[in-house]
Amino acid sequence: MALMHTGFLGNLVVIYYISKGLSYAQIGLATAVTAWGIVLLEVPTGIVGDRVSRKLSVLTGITLHILATVILIFLNGFAMLLLYSLLTALSVAFISGSLQAWLFDTMRHLAREKEFREFMKGTKALTIPLSALTLVIGAFLAQFYGFRLPLLLSLIVELAMLGLAFSIPEYGFEPVKENYRRHTRRAFGELLSRRIFPLVAVSILVSLETNQFQKFFEPYLGEVLALYLGTTLTGTLGLLGIAEIIVRTLPKLVGVRIRDSWSLKLYSVAPVLVPVLTILSVLIRNPLLIVALGVVATMVSTAFQFNVSVELQHRLPSEKRATILSADSMVAALVMGSFYITYGFATKSLGLSKARLLFALALLFLGLLMKALELFGPFKNVIKLEHIPQRG
Repeated sequence: MALMHTGFLGNLVVIYYISKGLSYAQIGLATAVTAWGIVLLEVPTGIVGDRVSRKLSVLTGITLHILATVILIFLNGFAMLLLYSLLTALSVAFISGSLQAWLFDTMRHLAREKEFREFMKGTKALTIPLSALTLVIGAFLAQFYGFRLPLLLSLIVELAMLGLAFSIPEYGFEPVKENYRRHTRRAFGELLSRRIFPLVAVSILVSLETNQFQKFFEPYLGEVLALYLGTTLTGTLGLLGIAEIIVRTLPKLVGVRIRDSWSLKLYSVAPVLVPVLTILSVLIRNPLLIVALGVVATMVSTAFQFNVSVELQHRLPSEKRATILSADSMVAALVMGSFYITYGFATKSLGLSKARLLFALALLFLGLLMKALELFGPFKNVIKLEHIPQRG
């Protein structure tokens, strides 16, 4: 799992796209293709995880991502970006759902499923510093030697990940025997149940808010930095790599390792706080403040999503776990895809700052609506976390 979060460019890849002559609209469309590809592929690949083998599903996903990285290294034009996006979608679809289901089933086989939350904390504690180290290395390599070198290093890591995953045994897996349609129908029924769907809905909203803060964050911060420093966007790559570690990586460690009482507070305020932070990042164009706001946004979002992921594992039935998680990802990807393409064209039309502010205000309204449903409406007790003790 540590290697799966190891990359040498991260979201600086957006600047790689721009350097290849691609527009924000094309980048947004390609991102939407990935998301919509996941929509079409999540459930069928989740079925593979439940009916054939979760390990095989993960291995297939890693292999496809290796092919996607090769295409990214030789990227030349929008058509190749679309092909990369499609392969990425297929890769993500095979891995999502099956990876955590494989891990949870292994811990259940060892009678240690109650330790899942702490295990995930320990895993994040390892992956986050490793991700930070490789990202800053990749950023400076890209600034001084071009983007191809960090992409080649990413390819080497992915090949190592494939070999490591192949060597890990699969425990406690019992293939589902019911037919495809019935299994899928039951999985969606479980996803849309009152016990699961509100949790999924608020998770998708916070993911939207977080992605809106982070989408095109590097070129946005790069423009501000370039103005302050009197340089070009590519001349800020090293600093942007450090900023990405500060904003996207290190706060994740705090968000995961924070004690439960504070984690619960961040879980509660996330739907409203994240878009407020985005709004402030536009109104006050100071690079240090933008980075600080990004730190808080990432920490809040990480604490929220970590709690949701663990809560879902405890609420889901084992025999449909991979398919339900894939269905969850499918619904999220459908929403994200629509968002990415709309946000990409809005950015091209309005400019990055205006589009950023407009979308943040809309998401703030949805966040306030979600909190009202939680406090006074049908979500009142359903969104409450059950896997950790709460006072009152």
